[in-house]
Amino acid sequence: MDNKKIIIVLAVVVIILAIMTGFLALNSYKEVNEDFVQFPTPNEKVKFSGTYLGPYGGIWNVDQSSGVIQVGNAYAIVNTDKLQGMEGETVTVKGYFVNDKVESSTVQINGKFINGESFCIQEVL
Repeated sequence: MDNKKIIIVLAVVVIILAIMTGFLALNSYKEVNEDFVQFPTPNEKVKFSGTYLGPYGGIWNVDQSSGVIQVGNAYAIVNTDKLQGMEGETVTVKGYFVNDKVESSTVQINGKFINGESFCIQEVL
């Protein structure tokens, strides 16, 4: 091959690699810990592990559609659809915190009141 063909092939390979890297970066989830869960950045794609405590009690959760994941001393308020039957287990979830101003909610679970941030689960691993 002459030099022009080699340069064109290399340029195409570089472009393909750049597109793949960009695609992976857009679809990646940042792994976070309890500090982030306690003071999250809204709408940032994150992944964390914690103990699913189950649905919380209260007048606004009669259908038990919302529950709590404990991450260290921090709590995430989640939809229970994807976590049913996993009470007491360690779960890893991907998603994002939904509050624009990130205001915590107080809910009662297992006889105590906790403050947690609302989290939208996109995937349970």
